[in-house]
Amino acid sequence: MTRWISVAAVLALAVVMAACGSGDSSGGGTPPATAAVQTGGSAPADSAGKTLALGQRAVTAYVDYGAKNTKPTKVGVTVLKVRKGSISDFKDFDLDAKQKKTVPYYVDAKFENLGSFALTRHLMEPSIEDSDGNEYKPLTLIVLSGTFKPCPQPSGAKLKPGASFTGCASILLPKGTAFDRVRFNGDVTKDPVFWGAQ
Repeated sequence: MTRWISVAAVLALAVVMAACGSGDSSGGGTPPATAAVQTGGSAPADSAGKTLALGQRAVTAYVDYGAKNTKPTKVGVTVLKVRKGSISDFKDFDLDAKQKKTVPYYVDAKFENLGSFALTRHLMEPSIEDSDGNEYKPLTLIVLSGTFKPCPQPSGAKLKPGASFTGCASILLPKGTAFDRVRFNGDVTKDPVFWGAQ
């Protein structure tokens, strides 16, 4: 039998005011169950502070804070889909009362290592902002056996230079919260990059 446990339960629902970027939002409202990938090429080399369309590739600064040597580098990021899930997806997890009153969103994104040293995959995670600019971080899940099918967790293998992978982030939003855009901030000293839902 597949066994799952939830880690950092309190942090999963923490609301953090967006530190940077007061650019125009892409409009509130809840996205459809699956927001389709939109056509769009690469963004300018400096994508910081910009709001891109789903499917548009950004090149942005990144620091692997979990590594022994936190050297600056660059990564390519493409947010592919935003999927609305159901809290019943987490029926085998030990959610608290507050978490049970949320709506899960799954963000599928592709990450490319554009630097010269290997990076830690699980540290590359997008977050979600609501229409008020509040940030919601991904839920950290540990799957003891099997996999979490709605949103598979990234491999523990290092991402080698020139390699890429597609990962998924599970994010819980309180009911009634208006999803606005996806956010990725690979270097906290610089502005994030955003992707609108439409």
